Amino acid sequence: MYNVDGHPICVGCNLKIQQAFQIRDNALKQQMNFILDQADALTGLPGVTPRYKIQNPVIHQGPVNFHTINVDGSVVGAINTGNVRRMEVALNNIHASNKNSELELALKKFTEDVLREASLSVKAKDDIVEQLSVLAAQVAVRKESRVMVIVKALVTSIASNIAATGLVNHWTSIRQMLGL
Repeated sequence: MYNVDGHPICVGCNLKIQQAFQIRDNALKQQMNFILDQADALTGLPGVTPRYKIQNPVIHQGPVNFHTINVDGSVVGAINTGNVRRMEVALNNIHASNKNSELELALKKFTEDVLREASLSVKAKDDIVEQLSVLAAQVAVRKESRVMVIVKALVTSIASNIAATGLVNHWTSIRQMLGL
């Protein structure tokens, strides 16, 4: 909670107020710079008086790539969404490092399939997604920088966790893409 002019406000409202102040401040700076430009033009001495620096908003202009992992509504409350978020970050890192896009898509689809698999417990799903996020993070780094002991342990552990499901064939193709 914040206190603004004797009124308690929430964090979100305080952010909006601060943004409004910033917008007003930038407008006042622009007006002052305009007046100083006019004064310089009248005196014939341009650039003598200092100007206010106006902050420009940061606008992302590069390509934006989202690897949103689709999670059914029935699973959302049960799984650790932090693990899903880490997996999305790892997939973005694979994409950013221009690694194997086929493997990237296969890991995304496999993660979604794990989350939909009815025969797996919620704990098992969380464990597998967490292991997949660590594996994907290893895939994102250069091959010579990977810790292969961890990669092999993760691949083996995931294989044992899905052994009784219909995900085995999909996992086998991912293992082949990994060269394991």
